[in-house]
Amino acid sequence: MAARVFPDLSETYVLPNLGWGEPVVYAALAAGEGVRESLAARLIEALAKLSPEWAGALAWGVLVLDAGPLGQPLLRLGGKPGPGLSFSETGGLLWGAMTGQGKIGVDAALEKDFASPYPFARAFGREEWDWAWRHCQGRPAAAAALLWAAKEAAVKALGTGFHTTDPRDLEVALLCPSGEGLHLEVQAREAVSAWARPLAAGWLALAVV
Repeated sequence: MAARVFPDLSETYVLPNLGWGEPVVYAALAAGEGVRESLAARLIEALAKLSPEWAGALAWGVLVLDAGPLGQPLLRLGGKPGPGLSFSETGGLLWGAMTGQGKIGVDAALEKDFASPYPFARAFGREEWDWAWRHCQGRPAAAAALLWAAKEAAVKALGTGFHTTDPRDLEVALLCPSGEGLHLEVQAREAVSAWARPLAAGWLALAVV
C-alpha cells in the first residue's frame, strides 16, 4: 500500500484530543486569490460535523474575513462572530486551523529558512534547543523549524504575534508524543498548549488558548 501523502489537499484533519475541549480542525490548500475564504468555509463545514454549537453555521449568512489590529483573521458569518481561525502561508500552501472555542494559532516552518549561518542562539534557549536537536536527529534546521513553528503558533493564538514578544521570551517544552505529532507547551505570558507534526521539509504547529 502506498504511503499517504501529507498534506492531502482534499482532506481536512482533526487534531488529537489534547484536553482542549472543543475539536480543532486544520487543512491546507494551494495559496492563491480567494483561498482564505475557501479554506475557512471548508474548516467551518468540518467543525460543524464535530461541534453542535456550529452545526449549520454556513447557513447563517455571508462569510466575511476581517483583520484584527495586529493582523489576526476575524471571521464573521451573517454578521455573527465565527469560530477562532488562524492562517499560515509557506511553500506555496496556505494552512488554516479552526477551533469552536477560544483562540487558535497555526504556523508552518520550513527547514530551508533556517540554513546556516542562521543565528539560532538569538531565537532559541539552550534547554529547548537540546531536546529539539535530539528529537530531530541532530539536524539544526529541522530543530529550528520545529521550535519556531510552535512559538509562532503560540503568539498567534495569544493575538500578539512577535510585535511585542521576542522569540527568546518563549520557551517550548516537550510533553509527550501524540498521534502523528508532539504535544508541546509554550511558556509565554501564560502557558500555551501546542501540538506539532512533521512536514516533508519542516514542521506544522497549532496552539490554542
